[in-house]
Amino acid sequence: MTVLRPKRIYPDESVVVQYCAQRLVAGAFGVVSSLTGRCEVTQGPTQISNQLESELGRVDPDAFADDLKPGTELLGGHYTIIGFLNSGGFGITYLAKDSLNRTVVIKECFPNSLCRRSTSLVRARSRKHQDDFRGFVENFVAEAKSLARLVHPNIVGVHQVFEDNDTAYMAIDFIDGRDLHDILDSTDQAFTPDQVVGMLKRMLSAVEFIHQAGILHRDISPDNILVDKTGNPILIDFGAASEQVVRATRVLTGRRVIKEGYSPQEFYLTGAEQGPSSDLYSLGATFYHVITGKAPPESQRRLARVAEGEMDPYQPLAGRYAGYPPGFLESIDKAVRVMPRDRIQSAGDWLDWIRISEEGGPLPNRLTAAPATVKSRKVSSQPIVGPKASGAKRGAAIVAGVLLITAGLAAIWWALR
Repeated sequence: MTVLRPKRIYPDESVVVQYCAQRLVAGAFGVVSSLTGRCEVTQGPTQISNQLESELGRVDPDAFADDLKPGTELLGGHYTIIGFLNSGGFGITYLAKDSLNRTVVIKECFPNSLCRRSTSLVRARSRKHQDDFRGFVENFVAEAKSLARLVHPNIVGVHQVFEDNDTAYMAIDFIDGRDLHDILDSTDQAFTPDQVVGMLKRMLSAVEFIHQAGILHRDISPDNILVDKTGNPILIDFGAASEQVVRATRVLTGRRVIKEGYSPQEFYLTGAEQGPSSDLYSLGATFYHVITGKAPPESQRRLARVAEGEMDPYQPLAGRYAGYPPGFLESIDKAVRVMPRDRIQSAGDWLDWIRISEEGGPLPNRLTAAPATVKSRKVSSQPIVGPKASGAKRGAAIVAGVLLITAGLAAIWWALR
């Protein structure tokens, strides 16, 4: 068995541990040790990734050939499907009319890796998927009820949650407008600096509101922000949202959505800690796109470059664009830093940053603190086990390997908690 080990000096041990952890989940097996600073990755199938979780965020392009057809009635005729709107790994969205002939949007719980449609009914793909599917539906209902309690001018409203066709649905506001993705695709300069500042402040107000309710959105991106006819931005699509106690000690497992350029690096690692700063990264990346016309570099690539001792490929906004209040662009740059601890930690802090900058006051140190640095250490390049090791040495190495695996997994947990 060949052991691959980087021969570099790493600036921050925790970056190395987190990068190696993602390498393991991405399809290799090995050991990460925070005690030695080593990242030992051997080729082979991963032993710690959760296949079900990784599949949930992926979309099969043929999975929705049998979506509900126009004219289909739900909840005893209270809602009638008009047509298909969109689909994702967790559900299907339709345009519909209610019994009062009002236009609404219907979100159907349809995790395509767990279920299939039989006529209009939704069934688990197999017996082994039944418990996971029912658990998913129950979680959908519980979180939809939580979302229904959120009343904010910049958050889409949930009118009703109900079960039908052996799955669950939510009826939400129909917003007459376009999403940011479409707007940005249609023009090079969609918004003035004043409009960008106003939109970000309203989105931060919405994100602060959901975080105070103990909910993470986990899928903020240009296609999930609608701009209505008055220019008001509205946060939509809480399909990946998770209600939880938003604490630094909480490790999130479950549904994941990955969007290149907008997802923070912790979204790529099953079981990694996610918190308010994860949503703020995605919001910052979204407004980076609004200002520059393109998304920032993909976060895993950024993490890999930093872990290898190279420069972060992210190009800061500060100093590149005129017309913004002092410190505004710097706040976005801080929100999209690679490591969660280096970002703005709350939407309230970010709003304070913008307010103080607009008033011309000095920013407190807690907002502008530079990323923490850790003394560099050299990574050993000596092999652990050679191909010609004796039987006794190989047996000892196997025992040592088991101990290292245990220590490595514990190191990952400790680094990410």
